Amino acid sequence: MAFRLYSVKIGVVFIIGMAAVLGLSVTTGWCRTYVSGTVLTADGKVVASGAVALEKGALHNNAFLAGGAIGANGRFKIPLPSGGPWGLHVYSEKYIYFPLQIQVTPGVDNEIPVILPVDGQPADDPVISDIHFSKLSGEVFQVRMQVNDPNGNLGPQMLAIDTRRFKSYRLVPQSGDLKDKKADFPAGLYVSPYIPAALDGEDLQNWLFVVADHQCSNGPVVNGLGQSVFKPPMVYSQKLTCEVAGIWKSNFDKIYRFSQPAPGQIAGEQFEGNLIIDRMVQKKNRLLVNFQLEGRKGESELALTCRENRVRLEGRYKLADKSGQWIFTKLKNAETAQTGRKLFEANCAACHFAHSKNNKIGPGLQGLFSSPRLPDSDRPTSEVAVRGQIVDGGRKMPPFKHLAPEQIVDIIEYLKSL
Repeated sequence: MAFRLYSVKIGVVFIIGMAAVLGLSVTTGWCRTYVSGTVLTADGKVVASGAVALEKGALHNNAFLAGGAIGANGRFKIPLPSGGPWGLHVYSEKYIYFPLQIQVTPGVDNEIPVILPVDGQPADDPVISDIHFSKLSGEVFQVRMQVNDPNGNLGPQMLAIDTRRFKSYRLVPQSGDLKDKKADFPAGLYVSPYIPAALDGEDLQNWLFVVADHQCSNGPVVNGLGQSVFKPPMVYSQKLTCEVAGIWKSNFDKIYRFSQPAPGQIAGEQFEGNLIIDRMVQKKNRLLVNFQLEGRKGESELALTCRENRVRLEGRYKLADKSGQWIFTKLKNAETAQTGRKLFEANCAACHFAHSKNNKIGPGLQGLFSSPRLPDSDRPTSEVAVRGQIVDGGRKMPPFKHLAPEQIVDIIEYLKSL
């Protein structure tokens, strides 16, 4: 794969690019609303590389806006400017890509389960080559790349993902976009829209490029230097708990999330399917399920069995016109949210009382935000001052630079409640 950097200055393009910059609006939801997840595989591993792209609105409407990278631990976390409907797309070499319609709750971290099937025919995967970054002005550039597909059924997903700014851009054929997005797209040169950023000093390894065809095959995910970012998947080391709450895969290749919204209550949902779970009741190691499938009511009784790190639910389902075996294999435990209180206990409680003003090692923090000035530093009380104290430390307090910005926000919200 080749890489070339072009320097072209076009006044008209500069004006268009600046309009694009000024047209971008960052709402208050940005950096407070997230979509995150751990990418697992159907063969029980953790994906260690790849890309995630999100389109605003309905799935497959191709209005790509946000994106990011899958880390070496299989995790992704992408800030969004708003909640509502989004189309989630996950890509990793050697696996079939994952599309999912999601409903994003604003102001929180939305955890989404992602399970990638193994790609049994990688020989027909589309391929990216000859990535070019073209500088159009000091604040605008464009990307071009060559796309080929052995079986000639390319879809509309030719994407450039800026993992540093969490942006995604759809590239279109140089000859023009196709109106029918279900048609086979041509092999050849694809171009991005004008990208409102300075190319000078840009680390091209922060850019990821993906292509998918109509059979959900995606080839190698490459960076801006044309290099594959593939890392072998890892064995999933999480010890599975012997409980219903978690992520499950059924013998019908459907993915479910079972949760415990309150003590004694069990709830479930199916991803990418037409089954609706109406009611779930757990009695010791038995799970009773009432559901609807395409408008028909059904029921099932499943037994929870646990051996070493293998957790299963097994039983039979009954519908009016048929019945059969239903088997669920647990893939992942339920997510445990790191609330502000838990973050405080893990990082702050060794030195500070939460429900007292007495000194421990540092001052007690009860009523912190109702006091006009902060203890010790005597600075006027504000979120900015507290955030600075946490990040930079002060006097005898060490800095806590390892905390992510959203974790600091959660701690501050907890301190406000004291």
